[in-house]
Amino acid sequence: MKDTTVPGLRTDTRQGFIVLRLPAQISWRNYAGIREGVCRALAAAAGDLAPDRPAAGRPRKGVVVDFGDSILLDASGLVLLARTETRAQLLGCPLRAVVPATAAPVRRALHLTGLSSLVPVFEDVAQATAAPVVPAGTATVDTGHVLDAIRALHPADAGLAPTPSAAPPELQISTAEAGDGDHTVVHLSGVLDPVTVRRLGETLTSLVEGDLRHLMVRMGDRLGVRCDPLPVLLGIRWRVAAEGGCLSLPGLPARLREIIDREGLGSVFTACRPVEGRALGAEPA
Repeated sequence: MKDTTVPGLRTDTRQGFIVLRLPAQISWRNYAGIREGVCRALAAAAGDLAPDRPAAGRPRKGVVVDFGDSILLDASGLVLLARTETRAQLLGCPLRAVVPATAAPVRRALHLTGLSSLVPVFEDVAQATAAPVVPAGTATVDTGHVLDAIRALHPADAGLAPTPSAAPPELQISTAEAGDGDHTVVHLSGVLDPVTVRRLGETLTSLVEGDLRHLMVRMGDRLGVRCDPLPVLLGIRWRVAAEGGCLSLPGLPARLREIIDREGLGSVFTACRPVEGRALGAEPA
């Protein structure tokens, strides 16, 4: 099956895995389209693996990214795999990569950057889909170190240059009770970017670890959104849902609403029951 969004990007299923065959050449020119296709695959696999989905609705085991004989024209292919691994880990979705032995430059790059320690690498799709799915162990490196290694491997790659800023971005996070004695509202203001989104993840994690299972994250159109926060939000959502909780996103900025609708995740981020007769539902009894 051919994915018409990006020429050469093909999507298929094998042994319960969603398999994405990447184009012959990977660069920053087609990076955004490829990443969107990978995100759709992860969302589909994660939906089937969700803890609140009945066993009969979980046919997929994970996602396989097949590099095949692709040529990496710059650092984009490595960045793609690193960021996909982060998203897959938060979703609890097994991720595997296929790099044939003949693609020595790609295999060398995965080894030098530490990506091969994060993502299992196989020589062909048959091996990648036949290997059993086992619980993920503790990685010897993290994505942050991998991205640093990619920058070191591609020092002249303009796509890796940090965006200059006169001052570090700020994200204000405040919490309040929703009024029903159960839900907690998390208000965000300022800027949400690759740096501050980590603070959001840490804050939400601390709330969950403090036995708060029903969370409402309010952003609003004034929030500056400079990254994709869905990996963090989905990770928290699956975690609270497994314990009977919920994570809802009322009043989303237009950009995030578009992303969520495009990936079919609207029903994922809803409250488990109405709260105070607002947009979420009627006044509780």
